[in-house]
Parts: sequence; structure tokens; C-alpha cells
Amino acid sequence: MRALHIFTFAIAIFLSIDALPYDKPKVHTIPLKPKSITRRRLSRRAMGSMPVSEQQPDVAYYGQITFGTGTPQNFDIQFDTGTGDLFVLVKFPIDGKNFSVEYADDTDVSGDSGKTTIVIAGISVEAQEFGLADKVSDDFKHPYEGVMGMGFSDLSDNEQTTPITNLINNNQLDKPQFSFMLGREADKSSSELTIGGSNPDGYHADTLTFTHLVDKNGGAWEIPIDNCVVDGKELNLEGHTGIIDIGTTRIILPPDDADEFYSKIDNAVDNGDGSYTLPCGDTYEVSLVFSGKTWSIDPRDFIVEINEDDCIGVVVYADTGSFTEWHIGSAFLRNVYTVFDQGNRQVGFAQLA
Repeated sequence: MRALHIFTFAIAIFLSIDALPYDKPKVHTIPLKPKSITRRRLSRRAMGSMPVSEQQPDVAYYGQITFGTGTPQNFDIQFDTGTGDLFVLVKFPIDGKNFSVEYADDTDVSGDSGKTTIVIAGISVEAQEFGLADKVSDDFKHPYEGVMGMGFSDLSDNEQTTPITNLINNNQLDKPQFSFMLGREADKSSSELTIGGSNPDGYHADTLTFTHLVDKNGGAWEIPIDNCVVDGKELNLEGHTGIIDIGTTRIILPPDDADEFYSKIDNAVDNGDGSYTLPCGDTYEVSLVFSGKTWSIDPRDFIVEINEDDCIGVVVYADTGSFTEWHIGSAFLRNVYTVFDQGNRQVGFAQLA
């Protein structure tokens, strides 16, 4: 998401993180904190799944990653397919290469860079570069302590190779893929990240439909959008694309597209701040079409209650960088099982089981 996201630990740990040997994990399941992996090994290759926690209500999704060797430390890290940088927040700076990231919501972090072994979903990633951020915008207040970018390495502001890319380059995964199932607070449903493939128990395999990335994607998971349907009325989206972004809560459109979108909804009022007010008691049928397949958004994911009498639509507007570029976040992705296929440069959606 180009949107953001603290923690303190003894800096001596990072100065000696590679000093001691690290035993590669055996087959196991890793439970997370109550805020939301199993792993099997096939020769050198592996697939790991881990439960994912949720910043309530349905705001952000994060999980535990282990940093360092000798005396490894566990930290809750947000997963973000809209960026390409990994960082954790620290109290004290170290003497290293500069690190900085600025996100689309104007949040920024800075500090130094380090390198260590990390463990995610039970799989070790050796010599992983990451940021040790000691400066962060005041509005960064979250239950997690860093962000893991899961776009392509081209998306990194600091020329990092992403953990997923490192695993693929080292031939450590069953498949060059990772997948998400995002839960919904209202349903008390669980969230899960699978690295090295997908979890067949999470979706109906016969519904899995892939869409190839556009050629000029800049390292983002950007795919063509066929159409958007609002209460049975279609939008003209020829030439439009969507960046599939776990780190974004909303669905972000260019202003003109948002104007056309809400013109299909009676009583929608532009607030002038990027959002539209909607009657709280109404329900709306909204769906997106990719590669000829229509995927509906649960009406509960479309309406955002600000207070008892005020609601807005989850579709908002901002400068997305292009008149035809949408950013499609978790409001949509909670309704599908999503497979990010890095090897074949495509994104797949499937019906949840």
C-alpha cells in the first residue's frame, strides 16, 4: 500500500545477527498472537502457510516474522503487495546505508539498512536486506512494527530484493507464488498467507482465474480491468488497470472515474475530501470484472460507517498517478482468494471455500 505503519529492541542484536549459526526450521505450524503456519518440506523446496492478524476493523493485515540469528526476535509485520521495501521500527539508529520510504498517504520512514536471516511462514530467507527505521511520521500508530513489501523488487525505493524474490531466486519454494485469504471481522473469519503456492482448502479450484500483469507495471501487481458494475450499470473502463494491493483498505479511483462510479448511485454526495456520503441503511451491488470473470463485493465491505448516522462508500478518489489506474485494496480482496504468481507474472482470483 503506499500507506503505512513500532518497536524497540537492543541494537546489539542487529550488530551480531549473523554471528551465530541458524538451524533451518523443520516441518511445523507456527501459531500467531491472538490478533491473527504450517509448513511442509519437499527436498529443498517448501510451501508455508501462516495465520494473519487483522487491525480492526478490517483495516490492515499482518503476521509474525522472525529476524536474526543467535538470539532471534519476533515482530508483527504488515503485509503489503503495493510496495517493495521491508523495514522494522527501532529506537536507536545504527551506522549503515541510508534507508527511506515515502508512502502515498504522505507517511514516511527513514533510518539505516541492515542484513540478516528472517523466517516467514517457517521458511528461512538468508541475507535479507531490510530497513531499521528510527524516524517515522507522527501518524504512524498501528499494532504492527514494520512493513514487508510484496511487490516486485523493482518497486523498492531502496533497491532491496524482496523476501519473496530471494526465496524464488534461491529455488526454495514449491511454486514461485504466494496467496492470501483475508478474513472479515463481522464474520469472525480467519486470514492466512501461504508462501510457495496456495492452500486448496481455502478456495474452489475450478473457479481460479488468472489475469496477466500489464507490461509496464513498474514492479506493481497491475492487471487490466474489464469492467465495473454498480447496481447493474456498467462503467466504461476501456484501457483501465488495477493495482492489487493488500496494504490498501479502500478502492482508490482517479477523481473522474469516482464521479462516474457514484453517478450510478442515487443520493451519493461528494464530500470534497476524496469520499462520498451514502445513506447508511441502503445496500449496493458492486462487482469488478477481470478476464471475463465477475467478482462481487459484499455490501458490508462497500459501506463504511463513520458514526451512527454517517456512512461513506469504500470507493474513494485521489491522484493515483494515472487517469486510468485504480488501486484495489482489501475491501475487494476479502471477497476472493488471491494468488500472486510471480513466476508467470499474473494474479489469480478464486471463490472462497
